[in-house]
Amino acid sequence: MLRELFRYCLTLAAIVIITQSSAAWSFERSDGVKVACMIERNGQTKPANEIWLGHGDSGDRHPELGGAAAVVRNDEQGWPVIYFDNVVYKGMLERDPHMADFIFYHECGHAKNDQLDEIQANCYAYIELEKLGLLNASKAAALAATHKKMLRLPSRYGGNGEVFWARTLECVQQQTQSSTAAK
Repeated sequence: MLRELFRYCLTLAAIVIITQSSAAWSFERSDGVKVACMIERNGQTKPANEIWLGHGDSGDRHPELGGAAAVVRNDEQGWPVIYFDNVVYKGMLERDPHMADFIFYHECGHAKNDQLDEIQANCYAYIELEKLGLLNASKAAALAATHKKMLRLPSRYGGNGEVFWARTLECVQQQTQSSTAAK
């Protein structure tokens, strides 16, 4: 057990060192455009580091992700790092590339503002995709269907996909109404 934990820590440290030395981090959206999640902290702006875990083979889920497709954790300096699961993304890019984009922007929302809850991060992703012109009626319907398939979720997600998606859309409506009223 201790030996496995030590190996895990060494592997994770190697991944962090390798990725920290990389000059650029970028997520490739379903439209082929490479983007970075730009973070502002204390007057500094830089891209959130991205770490891709797993080899993309079925059954190769990484414990850092806790079963999620992606998560945000802070590095030693307090900067957010987005961890992605290669296994999940490999299948998602083949079946639901729009969902991969949505998850990227969801996690970017968490990285930009660590106070966002899961519904607010979904809201952020939805609005960002709309702003970028990456969300049309069929993609919105597909996102809704994907979320609604989730039968059991932790309470922070609303308990199930139906509630999660309904609360996401409520947030989107509130956010877009308040930004329209401010103009």
